[in-house]
Amino acid sequence: MDRTRLFVTIVVVVVIILIGQVYSQQRRIAQLQFSMDFQQKQFDEQAGKLAVERLKGHRADVMQAAQWLHQYYGSDEGLRRANGLWRADQKQPDFEAIGAWIIDGYLTARIEGKSDEEAKKMITDAIQGSDEWRQVHAAKK
Repeated sequence: MDRTRLFVTIVVVVVIILIGQVYSQQRRIAQLQFSMDFQQKQFDEQAGKLAVERLKGHRADVMQAAQWLHQYYGSDEGLRRANGLWRADQKQPDFEAIGAWIIDGYLTARIEGKSDEEAKKMITDAIQGSDEWRQVHAAKK
């Protein structure tokens, strides 16, 4: 009986130690998760500040790029829209095109450090890969 009691005591002590270690590891994991969340928040804030800094002074570039896109939409090598970015059927600019090509395309490329020419080339390549461009150019061949 003494051996059984000793064995049970040892097992209880080992289980208590293991429970303590599990609790300690759980606390450490929670601390690490909090630290990671905090670091991610700081990283996101820094990235936002850097993006804003990269865009400073590019207002004229963006306006010029929008004008270029308007002309490209109306050009023979573009989408051959008589009114460029103006959607007469909707009585408004083609906001989808402005969002896709100027905001998502041009601005992203410029933030990534691409030149004005590289950003525009990326846009023309993407437009020329679109269904609308293929339809317009297939019909006029």
